[in-house]
Amino acid sequence: MPAVTARAALCALCLAACAHPAPPPGPGAAEATPAASRPGDPTGPVADVATSEGASSPVAPSADPAGASPPPPSTPGPAADPLPAIRADVEGLLADQAEALWRSWTTGAPADRGEAWHGRERLLQPETLALLAARREQAQGDERRALAALWGFLCGERLARAAAAPAEALAAAEAEASLERQGRRLPLSELASLLAAEPDAARRAALERAHAAAAARLAPLGEAWIRALDAEARRLGAADLLALAARIRGESAEALFALAEATLAATDATWRGLSADLARRELGPLPGGLQERDLPRLERLAHEGRAFPAARLREDGAAAFRGLGIELPAVAGLEIDDASRPGKQPRPLMLPVKVPGAIRISIRPAGGAAEARAFLRELGAGVALAHVRSPVLEFRRLGPASWSGAWGRLFAGLTAHPDWLVERAGPSNHGLSREVRAAWLGRLHEVRLAAARLGAEVETWRSPGRAAEIRAAWLGRALGNGADPAQALRVLPRDPMLHSAEVLRAEILAAQAETFLAHRASGPFWRSRLNGEWLRRAWAEGARPTAAEMAQAMGFPGLDPSALAILAHARVEAAGP
Repeated sequence: MPAVTARAALCALCLAACAHPAPPPGPGAAEATPAASRPGDPTGPVADVATSEGASSPVAPSADPAGASPPPPSTPGPAADPLPAIRADVEGLLADQAEALWRSWTTGAPADRGEAWHGRERLLQPETLALLAARREQAQGDERRALAALWGFLCGERLARAAAAPAEALAAAEAEASLERQGRRLPLSELASLLAAEPDAARRAALERAHAAAAARLAPLGEAWIRALDAEARRLGAADLLALAARIRGESAEALFALAEATLAATDATWRGLSADLARRELGPLPGGLQERDLPRLERLAHEGRAFPAARLREDGAAAFRGLGIELPAVAGLEIDDASRPGKQPRPLMLPVKVPGAIRISIRPAGGAAEARAFLRELGAGVALAHVRSPVLEFRRLGPASWSGAWGRLFAGLTAHPDWLVERAGPSNHGLSREVRAAWLGRLHEVRLAAARLGAEVETWRSPGRAAEIRAAWLGRALGNGADPAQALRVLPRDPMLHSAEVLRAEILAAQAETFLAHRASGPFWRSRLNGEWLRRAWAEGARPTAAEMAQAMGFPGLDPSALAILAHARVEAAGP
């Protein structure tokens, strides 16, 4: 079974944000919890009978002065509905987790993200999950959708807590693993930058082999992580981890597999033509054709760093929304921290502390296309969340990652739009064509790898004995060239919770949204105030509609990956030869 990267391991921890389980409650903690707050308690609170002094201790009823019989004791009222308390606890948990991660991300201070669970442990009790499952089955319409999202969120949290120990062990081992290059030991995480800096194809192949040899030693830890997740999924009543992960994603494994297949098929011709053309222009002849190890080098050569200077990063973000009638300083609760301080992480990050009301984005301004795209992605998702007005917790906070991801990718796609590049960077004709091709190469590369990872994960669960062969075949399809198992081990890590499904849905929906909004504007979508009004209305609902329903609202029959291929072809053609 292939090893799992640290990123994949940490994704599981991010699901639960509880890598360090909270200690059990102290003596008397259960008794201190009101009965109405404990799921499954059939009685509810019993009112105390007050004494004449107003004390809360019960007393026996006295006889009536006229000799009448005392009134019968009152019967307990109906138990209070536990759902409001569960939802309040979940919202508080999410806010506390976000605050802890924000402090750590922006200052470098250590953070125990499991601390947010203190006092909220009941959320993960089997009784809570059973209650939510039962209420979901009884509900209809939006309430059923909301309860499905709440149940899925807590299932994911429970899975991650159960697998926290093997996930931490894997992440620690990956952090310590290294490969040898020219007599030096280098972390495995530096492979992409090493490949990008290496001009010789043979030496890039050698680097990849060295990485594969080191990564293979981590395979047992990856297997232990998958086993822990699967065991917990079965304890929750699922047939296996794949079945539970698919249910959390809101679709069957078969439907997700079909989406992966459709994405590769729809984008295949565009990918093959674009990657071959750009490789010929930038790298020259490659023995054996373009391989995954060549892509970091290709993307670095093709991007024009001067087109995205660090000093213009924040203003470019503001310009992306200004034509829509959205002024970032006027967006309530949106905070952008662009200060440079020791310990602050360089990668942009958006954190919804409160939705709406407290959306925070951290950046350390740097130049380059990758930085610009990452910032616009986080900014687009954050602005969308800042406009959510749904009163339903699940639609504000617990919707699929593809909801905010789609809006983030819509604005990140500006770095691949010829009109945007001319407007903001003004490259020459040749420079424009090169930049657009490089940007679309990166975008299609990401989505095709996500499709391959999703398809390989589903197929591996069906045929576990053929895992290495399956992953190599899917990677070969994604690259449009042959791939060996060692290469697939690195490029297609395990995806037990099917996160790649959210990448696919977000990217497809973003392409459909750009197509729809460009048609409404009869030109670049970011220049239309009417589009801004439409977006604000769409954002206000939050994640109530599914991705397919959002696509249908824009005039598509459903999620259709061909929109991505058509858009890529149109943008590359518009940029010129």
